[in-house]
Amino acid sequence: MPEEREFFSEVRIHGYTLASLRQAPASIRDRYLLKEFLEYVQIKKGLLNPYYAHYPLVEPRELIPSFEKNFSEYKDLPSFSLVAFNRPLSYQDEIFQFDLLHYPGETHISRRRPDRTNLDKVLPHLDRDLRPMFRQSFAFRDLTDLANYEEHLDFILHMDRAHIVAKDSQGLFRLLGVYASFPSDLDTELKNLGHRLGKFKKLDSATYEREREFVYQFLMELYGFPIAAERRTSAALFARKLSRLKEQYLIKVLGCSDRTITSLSGLEQKKYPLVEKTALIAVPPSLAEANPHLRDQGYYVDPNRRVVIFKVTYLQHKYNRFNVLEDRALSVVKQEILHPYHGGRDTSLNILKDTKRFLKDLTDIVRGEYLGSISYKRADLITSTKTHEDRLKFLSAWLAKNQRRVGTLSAETFEGVKKVLNSYLLNREYKEAFAKHAELHREVVQKVAYLTQAQQLQTLEKLAQEDEVRGIGAAQRLGQALAFLEEKQSDLPYFYPDLLDKCLKLYNQILASPSLKKLAAGEVSPETPFQRRLYEMVNRGRELTAHLEEQHRRIHTAADRGVPFPVLPLGRRPGPPRP
Repeated sequence: MPEEREFFSEVRIHGYTLASLRQAPASIRDRYLLKEFLEYVQIKKGLLNPYYAHYPLVEPRELIPSFEKNFSEYKDLPSFSLVAFNRPLSYQDEIFQFDLLHYPGETHISRRRPDRTNLDKVLPHLDRDLRPMFRQSFAFRDLTDLANYEEHLDFILHMDRAHIVAKDSQGLFRLLGVYASFPSDLDTELKNLGHRLGKFKKLDSATYEREREFVYQFLMELYGFPIAAERRTSAALFARKLSRLKEQYLIKVLGCSDRTITSLSGLEQKKYPLVEKTALIAVPPSLAEANPHLRDQGYYVDPNRRVVIFKVTYLQHKYNRFNVLEDRALSVVKQEILHPYHGGRDTSLNILKDTKRFLKDLTDIVRGEYLGSISYKRADLITSTKTHEDRLKFLSAWLAKNQRRVGTLSAETFEGVKKVLNSYLLNREYKEAFAKHAELHREVVQKVAYLTQAQQLQTLEKLAQEDEVRGIGAAQRLGQALAFLEEKQSDLPYFYPDLLDKCLKLYNQILASPSLKKLAAGEVSPETPFQRRLYEMVNRGRELTAHLEEQHRRIHTAADRGVPFPVLPLGRRPGPPRP
């Protein structure tokens, strides 16, 4: 490993080197300069310096929404929380608690030594074995000056709670607080969001219980986190609160479990902060072989393990009840590999969205050859695919993790996925093994069936999304929707109840077009040949959907009474009432 001082030694930010910014006083006034300064210093101290030969690298899959719960706690690795404000602090008026630090020149403390006062405030929050070293390093130095931030971070990484950066009276950014607690009113936020999404209903605890986890996960994912520990939960909810207050802020979090620096940048005063994640990952061998410039140009932190600094930028999505798979809160919009010395960005690699790699991973899983781990039902960490039990659990978790991506694949690519899955799930050689794990096998089959149905509904979803079909008139949209219902009328009664409900809602959304709505309600007399044709189509749709609902009700009522029907993962009748 290179010496610590070499990391990012050639970086230039807005014309400044990191070395020049470490020369007191660090005159950082611009919020974007601050953001980049903090990014490089925190990557250096929080990810690069702690790296060692067996460092637990982050799997690229963990950076794809929806994010997974972390099971391992690497207590020897650093962690921190930070909030930065593009304004001075007003201690008593702030909406959270922290210990305030003072800087030289403050009028109300001019008769006291701020370095001694700050020292006394920080020392109680450090482990006893770190206190002598900290006292020796900062006894006569200004803790608030960001010129000293990199050295101070060595100690902050071992402190509880958050530290605060804000502007002083002269407009310079300084470290002005430690031991901060982010306010977190999870109950109120969760219930308010659930009601706004239409997922919760007053005096209906059964619906609340059923939908609570979906709302909770959607809420957390908007801010780049899984349902996780208090550090990340409070950071997400504090960012939500600050955005509502129109603050210009930056929140950064590194957990010793996720080994990922998550940045929530609210500097633009938008509804949601910009979500970015940075971690150390290993470039897959095939991508490394296809991109020799990574080695040639020095992008590897550890060439033997193909380790790179990987940064992902995300985009939030407003909840859309007309999406077949509703859980799309966040998507990947940018992938970067950072150079460990000059900080340059390589954006040429598609590590997270490579379809060939996606299919290869699935193939390795069904063959029992996949190397990696995954969270199964947020309760078990599956680290192998060698046994059929582990393989089925891994497949179940993998399909749940990637359901959004699988369910929206093109028909051709989806056929490839089905072929790979069928080669395992319908393999007669494994009949005895599947009988031993019948519930697990059925669970995976049901997930495949569910995704097969969801993928089929993409046709109807695109027709119902007006921004996706501009230039297509209401009559053409209705015609295509009717063609879909006609083609699938023997399959749709066997759809899962929630997907059939989605199908009918999507169709009704197409009928919500003003011209069609008036015809359906009988408000317009079909006088012209075109209107009569439309009227016939509306009536045909009414007949089809009524028959579909009746068939669906009859089939599933019979199933509830114990009448068996085929459960074929990729056939025409793909599943039982509920996944």
